[in-house]
Amino acid sequence: MKIVIPFKANNPKSRLSPLLSEEERRELARLMLLDVIDAVKPFGDVSVLCPAEVELEGAKVLVDTSDLNTAINKLIDQVPVAVIMSDLPLLNEGVLRRFFETDGDVVIAPGRKGGTNMLLVRKRGFRVSYHYGSFFKHLEIALKSGMKAEIFDSFFSSVDIDDENDLLELMMHGEGKRSQKFLKDIGFSVSFEKTPRLERRVFMQP
Repeated sequence: MKIVIPFKANNPKSRLSPLLSEEERRELARLMLLDVIDAVKPFGDVSVLCPAEVELEGAKVLVDTSDLNTAINKLIDQVPVAVIMSDLPLLNEGVLRRFFETDGDVVIAPGRKGGTNMLLVRKRGFRVSYHYGSFFKHLEIALKSGMKAEIFDSFFSSVDIDDENDLLELMMHGEGKRSQKFLKDIGFSVSFEKTPRLERRVFMQP
């Protein structure tokens, strides 16, 4: 199984700017990527697709300066191939095993906002179209290509980290993950009141 993880190293997770500095966002993105690599590496040959060279342990780096769709479509006929986003730190072995065992020419794991968080392609001829409701576009592409598409339903694979609510989910459910430890180390915690709420303590300068 070939597993491709797209990764944006430059100015990642800009929607978290109100909560994290650029340096913190870069480190969070790197650690989430490592969490994903840790989870997927028992299932295949892992490559990280990036527009610039990055140093990583546990995965090969494929440098491609093309846009995301073009870069992935160059690889998508190397079936079976899985495309798994780098901001899914809650993935674990059980979730991934069920995903890879799901039947279908195309298996799609949607994000909570209509994106495609994980994609498994077993038949040549499929082409990706990420961004702007890609989950629905990928279902339509599979249908028009005469392929059997299956939807993979999992909370842990649906949580891609983009905003404050996503960070809250990572803090509550990401025990043992590098990315959750980093958030704790820089002062984040969860206040369990009527509705769980993300908090950050301020470290006093000595």
